[in-house]
Amino acid sequence: MTEPIRPERGALAQVEPEPSAGTLVRTSDVDEASAAISQAYAPNKLQIAGRPSRFEMRLWTNGMPGLDFGYVELGTDVRLYAPPPRYYVVVLAGVGHVRVGQRQDSVLATGGRAVVVSPDESVYFEDWSQDCRLITARFEPAALENMLASLLGRVPAAPLRFAIQLDLDGPRAGSFLRTLQLLRSESGRPDGMMADPVMAGSLAGLAMTGLLRGQPHNYSDELSGPERRVAPASIRNALDLIEEKAADIVSVADLAAAAGLSVRALEEGFRRYVGKPPMTYLREFRLAQIHAELRASEPESTTASAVARRWGFNHYGRFTASYSARYGVSPAETLRRPRKVII
Repeated sequence: MTEPIRPERGALAQVEPEPSAGTLVRTSDVDEASAAISQAYAPNKLQIAGRPSRFEMRLWTNGMPGLDFGYVELGTDVRLYAPPPRYYVVVLAGVGHVRVGQRQDSVLATGGRAVVVSPDESVYFEDWSQDCRLITARFEPAALENMLASLLGRVPAAPLRFAIQLDLDGPRAGSFLRTLQLLRSESGRPDGMMADPVMAGSLAGLAMTGLLRGQPHNYSDELSGPERRVAPASIRNALDLIEEKAADIVSVADLAAAAGLSVRALEEGFRRYVGKPPMTYLREFRLAQIHAELRASEPESTTASAVARRWGFNHYGRFTASYSARYGVSPAETLRRPRKVII
């Protein structure tokens, strides 16, 4: 019996001494390292937990449309605490190990396990092995959610939530891992695909598809289930109306009339093909759009209440309660967060 071909995880660790693309920083000074990490990602709290004499940072980052790829080595054990990263981050230990945690969950990233970090929760890194090379693939939420929408055939209303542990030996993780290996390989070639924006964008899209197909999340069943059903044109029209005129829809009767359906037919169609009532879907869609707008806005130029009103929330207290229940922070806190991401 022929053994299945598995991706070589170790190939991810074979990063050239001087990658031809991106930015490479080396230093043995802790203050310089902290400044470099802050400049490349965002402010964080870095503490040396191992032998200071062994500290030597090597940090490489490389950006492409919707995705940043990179790695960091520190030479000794450290503890790194950071605010919500605002990106989906896949963390792999190409060599050695590191523990990554959010809220009550933590995973020891090793050769067989990776970690998927969510964008809206604080994150910590600790228990770094001396030889650890931490590899990161950071996905812009909007780009990843757009890819999910294209795969689903509709705009996802609820936030995308991945399982935190990624089993690299799992049956569906291989294609994602091989894509990362390709990214690593091409980043070291002066004439590689990473140098071409169009090809780099295609590689980024391939990585996003691999992650969405290979890692469990709250849309996995709908995305790959054999029982997946295609909504009729009338329900698709209602979904399109929500996407186009979410701020203007006041009641389920308004949406039903605009879609050319009775209220009962609309509610039954949403129950069967969307999995939730139409007004629940509308509210979640509005919250998702507000969340994206707040993340992209500057607090000096707008307010959370102004954004909420633009999307049809006229009672700010109720809106804040719904938003906080969904994202774990208030709208104002989202608006005030730093605009960049940490590892």
